[in-house]
Amino acid sequence: MTAFLAAATSVALVLSGGGARGAYQIGVWKALIELGIDVVAVYGTSVGAINGALIAYGDYDFAEKSWLEVQFEDVMNIPEEMKKILTGNIFEVDWLKALETARDLVETGGIDIGPLREKLKTFLPEEKIRNSKVHYGLVTYCLSDLKPYMLYIEDIPEGMLADYILSSANFPLFKREEIAGKIFIDGGIYSNVPVRMAVERGWENILVVDIGTIGLTDLLNYMRIFREKSHIGYIRPREHFGNVLNFDREVIRKYLIEGYLDTLAYFGKLHGEYYYLTSDEDVLKILFEQLDPTSRDIAATLLGVKIPTYLSAQQQYESYILPRLRFETLALFDEPKKVSLKVLETLARLLKVERLRTYTPYELLEAIVQSTEPKGLLSKVTLQLRYRRLLDFVLFLYNQSCRKQ
Repeated sequence: MTAFLAAATSVALVLSGGGARGAYQIGVWKALIELGIDVVAVYGTSVGAINGALIAYGDYDFAEKSWLEVQFEDVMNIPEEMKKILTGNIFEVDWLKALETARDLVETGGIDIGPLREKLKTFLPEEKIRNSKVHYGLVTYCLSDLKPYMLYIEDIPEGMLADYILSSANFPLFKREEIAGKIFIDGGIYSNVPVRMAVERGWENILVVDIGTIGLTDLLNYMRIFREKSHIGYIRPREHFGNVLNFDREVIRKYLIEGYLDTLAYFGKLHGEYYYLTSDEDVLKILFEQLDPTSRDIAATLLGVKIPTYLSAQQQYESYILPRLRFETLALFDEPKKVSLKVLETLARLLKVERLRTYTPYELLEAIVQSTEPKGLLSKVTLQLRYRRLLDFVLFLYNQSCRKQ
């Protein structure tokens, strides 16, 4: 991931829609606070509009607590069978009841989100958001006018902030939001990633947190914006844990952690493409070069390599071991240090090593050693047919290092 904003001390945030995945954006905010990067503006669509208001409000602890404590019933009133469908528990569904529920929802105009309305009006003081040093804006779409509205805080009528936030977050299954006699729907129908709002306000450093999908309007704006600006960074989840309406507390916790770690990685504080490593130290090179000549020959043989014994340990690694590691991981053009990390990450993923925490390269190696029995038939077959040599090589290096301690 290339960090366009590596030296930035302040950013304007653009937050996409994405339902329950929005917890990721709060994790991003936590990392920005720790990094000392000020958020000067925030513009969002759907859940991004809700999170944007939380950020403008300025209380991180409150935002995190709100996400960790949110339950399905805090967002909407919905029968149990429909809740099972929306959260992905389809094997528990009584389909006859579900059909009746669906018919009732169609007749009543959709899912009632009264609980969310009450929460927004109670816990997000409009006056404080209007007076915040963080400039705020949102996107919504008016069905009555058949046109989108990109509204900055000064464009939203006094006393109507919660209504417009709800209109921006009006998921297609929800009852339509009505404001001043006009019907509104989720702003993502027009622009799920409203970069244009930040660009039009003239912000120099823009950080996009994209947890959802990109619409045609967004793609067209990207093409135009990239020609005009270069200081736009993008952060996206490395992994998704649930659908957009899954408010399971463990899923929310994972998104919070992932958003935090992905942001630290984006700004160069962590390394790795899938795991989060505190350094890019080539631990495989270090361990190989610590071996005696006989052990180095055994290690190379496990990897399927014949090495000349007259070469130094460093030359053996760089001229014979490293090219084989490149081949095995298809890291043909990566920097040498990244090849070592890719070996570790490849094996760790295959062995289902815990991902949402930080490791040193050696700690990730230890976790691989402790998880050498892959879970699932596909992982076992892949390990035996594709990565057996790599794993045997890595295990040998680790075991030899332990003997010396």
